[in-house]
Amino acid sequence: MDNENKTLDINTENYKVINGDVTAEQINEWKNRNGRIHEVEVADTEFEELHRGYFRRPDMKTMQAFSAAAKTNEIKAAEVMFDNCWLGGSSAMKSDAVYKMQAIGELQNIFGKCVSKLKNL
Repeated sequence: MDNENKTLDINTENYKVINGDVTAEQINEWKNRNGRIHEVEVADTEFEELHRGYFRRPDMKTMQAFSAAAKTNEIKAAEVMFDNCWLGGSSAMKSDAVYKMQAIGELQNIFGKCVSKLKNL
């Protein structure tokens, strides 16, 4: 999915944080079970709300489902990734299409975090 989503640098210090009442203990439990956890924030500047969602890294089963869906529908493929990696957070991030698409744009940044190299020996 070709998404030119840009992270805006805005002051959200006084925004109401909505994270589904996820606690630090819950995040640690997810880390123990899933390894790395990613927090995605979506700021609603109109209502001064900061929605947070928590995601695990995709496994191969999720990547296969994403790849299959992407052949016919990029939005559905992105939703497959979101839904299969979702751990918890703001319920609005799951139900509001605008928040969800914004979160999906950030979630795609997981793939730019590793580099690889092939050598002929």
